[in-house]
Amino acid sequence: MEICVYYEKVNDESICIRRVYASSPIVEIPEVIDGYIVREIGNYCFSSKEVDLSKAVLSCEIPSYYHECSGCDVESVKLPRTLKKLGDYAFYNCRKLKEVFVPSSLMCIGSDVFMNCLRLNHIYYDCSIFDVTFLKQILTQITWDVEVHFLDSSIFYPEYNGSYDEVGPAHIFALNIEGEGFRMRQCFKEGKIDFDGYDACFEKLCAEESESCIFHVAILRFMMGSEQYIPYLRTHDLTSYLHGYKDICAMVEKLLKKECLGQSDLNRLIFMEMDWLNRYIGDLLI
Repeated sequence: MEICVYYEKVNDESICIRRVYASSPIVEIPEVIDGYIVREIGNYCFSSKEVDLSKAVLSCEIPSYYHECSGCDVESVKLPRTLKKLGDYAFYNCRKLKEVFVPSSLMCIGSDVFMNCLRLNHIYYDCSIFDVTFLKQILTQITWDVEVHFLDSSIFYPEYNGSYDEVGPAHIFALNIEGEGFRMRQCFKEGKIDFDGYDACFEKLCAEESESCIFHVAILRFMMGSEQYIPYLRTHDLTSYLHGYKDICAMVEKLLKKECLGQSDLNRLIFMEMDWLNRYIGDLLI
């Protein structure tokens, strides 16, 4: 999809994107624009907040049917593999933003980049889940449920809540954190996900979170080969949650192999899938 952008030079070879225009809420930023490498996304780039463009260059004439890709007019953004920096409040108040494709080249992220992007539940990385990334810094700015997809696996981080409680007469406040999602977001070592630390959160997660949340954590780690989650999966009804996954066939095959699903479970799951398919087709025919 073609886009038009306002940009400013960072140096003789690279640029910072200041504003984007397109015909769709699904945006893909190219690696090179006007012969310059795209290295940065500027402050408030996708926010509806007005941006000073007095020093910016327009890459091409904006067609009449294009719109400014900002605020609620943005649903998906694929960032270029050349990107190094995301500026402050880059996606501020993008309330319909659902997914962002992040390059492993990202090395710097500004303040409150994803503030109020409460529908942002999917982040896609262009590398292995075992690689060094900037994910920890990204997760510090996302307190709600988010699933992170890599080329070879996915991992889920549940939401958590933070509040400040007054603990003394001198107006001293202490940060109160509720939810294992916070501790799970700290599980990194030298830029890589610390799976041992992440898995250690599961016991407390089971005591605090909903069944759907617990299952989501368990099934994704199970699909990565973690044996720790097999006892949980064997003792809980999985059919209520499995039908929502795109990889349901691969999941069912592995669950059957590890004896986490029985024949009765499989029959019930097939019935649920057929019922959903019939209702979906019925809706299409109405």
